[in-house]
Amino acid sequence: MFSPIQIFLDRHNLDGFLFVGDSICDADMYYLSHFLAGDRFAALVQEMTTLLVSSMEMGRAEKESIADKCLSTSQYKIREKLKRSGNWEEAYAWVLADFLRDHNIKRLGVPFRFPVGLYQHLIQDFEIIVLESPFYRIREVKTEEELSAIADTQRACERAMRQAIHLIGSCEPRGELLYRDDMPLTSEKVRSAIDVSLLEDGCETMDTIIAGGLQAADPHARGTGPLAANAPIVIDIFPRSKSKRYFADMTRTVLRGEASLEVKEIYEAVCLAQAMGLQAVRSGVCGKEVHSRVAEVFRDQGYPETEGQGFTHSTGHGVGLDVHEKPSLSEVGETLEVNHVVTVEPGLYYPDIGGVRMEDLVVVKKNGLENLTHFERKLVV
Repeated sequence: MFSPIQIFLDRHNLDGFLFVGDSICDADMYYLSHFLAGDRFAALVQEMTTLLVSSMEMGRAEKESIADKCLSTSQYKIREKLKRSGNWEEAYAWVLADFLRDHNIKRLGVPFRFPVGLYQHLIQDFEIIVLESPFYRIREVKTEEELSAIADTQRACERAMRQAIHLIGSCEPRGELLYRDDMPLTSEKVRSAIDVSLLEDGCETMDTIIAGGLQAADPHARGTGPLAANAPIVIDIFPRSKSKRYFADMTRTVLRGEASLEVKEIYEAVCLAQAMGLQAVRSGVCGKEVHSRVAEVFRDQGYPETEGQGFTHSTGHGVGLDVHEKPSLSEVGETLEVNHVVTVEPGLYYPDIGGVRMEDLVVVKKNGLENLTHFERKLVV
């Protein structure tokens, strides 16, 4: 039986598929190699996977990677080529060309993000076809090991969320702001508490959202400055395990003080929409159908989408080695399969009120889902 990669290569009549980059930023390179490196290396996918790394990384690559073979740029005389050309990029391109010839490459596939400078060099000697990475699709369905890694990251995410909500809940509303120890509580202070919690759990995160008051009307506003009393605070945490590299993602919206009737009704509408969205998730259902169901709930509750406010984003997205990957729960969502991992995160946003969002992380199953999020929903804390 042919592997998905061999089927992909045969379908496009390719002798191989080449990645060049680092595996910290490029999730596909980490997925196929499990070699974590901040410096550039090459990965050639054929029937076997071969890494081309610097001599400095050779020992580590042989020990840590799951590639079938590891080769060093020194084996292709990179220093001699550098002396001859006087240009590092040109020397590296010559090394890549020799490496590809050694592997009988004539027709080569590369991903859309392939470095254009190297492309210009290699196109002189090889037929190059630019395609979507085959691993982008293969990565959608998670193995049991991957599901375990995501669940572990989610537990760390929940511990950080608990710290954040406890910090907000320990504040005293005074006028329009929240105070703790006679100082206004800020988005930055809550974000720092989250960062510390995640670091203690071996995770990292960037751009955690702590958006209170009117700032939360923008779904992706990070939030800055003092947090408002009596107003929703959107907390969106999406950490990654530093060792296993898998993300998690969750959002809760809380309020310290008195919630207005309008805010309570919005919160209840979001919770209902999320419940209906979760109920709709199962293998064989299209992500577009889940999104349509959530949007219908909002319309039925009296919250139709209008320009710039209401339900302004998709219902969810895949999560794995990237925090946003396929499949999506959106107007162009794909059919869900067993062991897809997706978020369900409806929200409502209004410039004169702020925003409310609720997000759980779930695994798609044949007749429903497994919710990886074990965290309460509570508006007033």
